[in-house]
Amino acid sequence: MPIFTPRATTFARLAAVPALLLAVALPAAAQSDFPRQPITMVVAFPPAGANDKIARIIAPTLAQILGTTIVIDNRPGAGGTIGTGQVAKAKPDGYTITLASMSPTAVGPHVYANLPYKASDLASITTVVSSVTMVALNPKVPATNLAELVALSKTRPVSLASSGTGGSSHLGLERLKAMTGGNFLHVPYKGAAPGLNDAVGGQIDGIIMDYTALSAMVEQGRLRGVVASSKVGNVEKTEHLKDTWYAVLAPAGVPKDIQNKLHAALVKTMADEGVKAQVAKLGFSPMLQSNLDEAAKFIQAENALYGSLVKAAGIVPE
Repeated sequence: MPIFTPRATTFARLAAVPALLLAVALPAAAQSDFPRQPITMVVAFPPAGANDKIARIIAPTLAQILGTTIVIDNRPGAGGTIGTGQVAKAKPDGYTITLASMSPTAVGPHVYANLPYKASDLASITTVVSSVTMVALNPKVPATNLAELVALSKTRPVSLASSGTGGSSHLGLERLKAMTGGNFLHVPYKGAAPGLNDAVGGQIDGIIMDYTALSAMVEQGRLRGVVASSKVGNVEKTEHLKDTWYAVLAPAGVPKDIQNKLHAALVKTMADEGVKAQVAKLGFSPMLQSNLDEAAKFIQAENALYGSLVKAAGIVPE
């Protein structure tokens, strides 16, 4: 369990305060003195995944800015909903947060029955980074842009892998189908690696996923990027696909001044040149909301969008 500690901390300054005065002052100081202990950042996915990589990039700088220690706690399972549920039900004091993604935040509540949390159980601090969504094909498939891809799908189904039923890549495919009328066959896999292998091997036509997962295969020419949510090299950009995003969330009951302090620290973290260089190297782009209200509205809008996509696609909660 990785622990990120700032260069210097100031927790010892309370030691000189008389006991009686401290006892009286604590209720009022509990918020303004935040943080006074380590913060746990839950990652609801396994180590080495996108969420985990982002958390490990931002945690050291965030710890330094806040003047505390940040412990990354991987709690994978059920598409990220297990770890996310643990954060939603954690004590709302700001000491338990999560580096979340679209799947458990905006998609999961519509796909999984009997979730241990509701979207309203989580407070949106801010998104931190986004990643391009891309459709990449085996080079033998005769399509180099969106028009050719859709035209090909009218002659026979085009099979595209995703990282699993009800995940963000699956919902991205459903949105592409709805907006283009293309005949795309969804082929769900348990994660990115097996889908990539079959797309490269020609067992399926291609794959839809974060470019961060596809970049090596595309750069090596083993897959051909055809269309993407944002500009990547010569790959066509389309509004029919959406960038994926990653956000820091906390239990809904965390006091607003603590939420604001976390928000301000994350804004400073993502402005750090070292952090920006590291996220860019992995194919991510900084993505922030200017305040808590904007962050909440963004997550609510995404939740509504993917709820409608789940309904339109006829995806039955598992």
